[in-house]
Amino acid sequence: MNNYTIEVYEMKREILNFSKKISEGLNKKERKFILDMQYGLSKSKSCLISEISRTLNEKIKLKNTIERLCDNLQNLNKGEIIKENYLKEVSKYFPEEPICIFDDSDIAKRYGKKFEDLDRIIDASDPDKKIVNGYHVCEAVVLGKNEKQPISVYSEIYSCKSKDFISKNKYTIDSIETVIRVLRRKSNMIFDRGYDDNKLINYIDESGNNFVIRMNDKRNFLFKSKKKNAYQEALKRKGKVRMELWFEDSKVEISVSHTRVQMINNKKEYELVFVYGLSEERPLILLTNRTIHSKEDVIKVVRLYFYRWRVEEYFRSKKQEYEFEKMRVRTLKSMNNLNLMLMIHLGQMAMMIEDMDKKLLSIKIIERSKSLKRKVIVWLSQIARGISEILKYAHTGIRKYKKIEHREKYKQLVLKL
Repeated sequence: MNNYTIEVYEMKREILNFSKKISEGLNKKERKFILDMQYGLSKSKSCLISEISRTLNEKIKLKNTIERLCDNLQNLNKGEIIKENYLKEVSKYFPEEPICIFDDSDIAKRYGKKFEDLDRIIDASDPDKKIVNGYHVCEAVVLGKNEKQPISVYSEIYSCKSKDFISKNKYTIDSIETVIRVLRRKSNMIFDRGYDDNKLINYIDESGNNFVIRMNDKRNFLFKSKKKNAYQEALKRKGKVRMELWFEDSKVEISVSHTRVQMINNKKEYELVFVYGLSEERPLILLTNRTIHSKEDVIKVVRLYFYRWRVEEYFRSKKQEYEFEKMRVRTLKSMNNLNLMLMIHLGQMAMMIEDMDKKLLSIKIIERSKSLKRKVIVWLSQIARGISEILKYAHTGIRKYKKIEHREKYKQLVLKL
């Protein structure tokens, strides 16, 4: 039990120090709120405000704590300052040649009726891909330089039914611009087939960054000045380059081939890469503006694309470990502020993983998680369980770590009649 007491203290100090860094430029009330949210998310592993409130263990009615946190979520107007402070901290963990992954997710609200601007979405986690009530989520992550952990730099919840909604491309462009502004150097941008769009390809190419985008099977290109379907051309090839790849927790051998093609709309030349051998699926078709001169170059492109799997693990951690889809705040502003708090919390965990060789606390957290696997690629779920297990022995909340001003009682003269 004594060891747990030390670890509880170390964990609370870690949360406190990080909260101070991202709270610079905020008033006292906002700083206390952010500390409450970071501690509550760490201990409860839940986006439910009621669960977060229980972890604070305040000497007031639970209902009052819930109302206070909900009011703060709705009234928090300094999200940009908080984001900038957060991005300043996480940018120290980005490599010289960053790998940026862009993806769309969703929040399914099957039985929701009172939420603001409820949209109709395709539930990606449903086997039948049913259309249900919910919201769209645009996400951009950058992989860390040591352990290649996904660190979110942009996350926005939106609805197509909102009054200020323009288009989905607007959020995609905003995420790309955020990545460019934060990194300030050339990077590798990875996209899935949902981003197969001529305007997007031109925009990224003109920005001076490298990209790898998965193409739709219906996409046509100019092969030696002749218009042909990319999928039909992929079926004619077998793949001369052999390589091994980790796919769905197992090592598979795949074959790869590539060719030079031109875009039909602007006649620009790019490299088209075909990937064969992933179970019995159709060939993967990847478009990139990276130059390919050798076997190593084409293998590099394929490996870059399969880093995209890490953003799927990031989404899985948000939804399974933190009950992301079960959030019950009703307005989009509150949802985005809660999403911001969760993004910051996951970012702190990713930083701890990147410093695994330097911080003994990270090793202790992994040991307390009691995970089945000793070694994993994305550590977010293990770290989340480990932190929650340590803080389970904390019975006083985070109140003692706040600087609370205790004012003297007002001394007023009382005349006895």
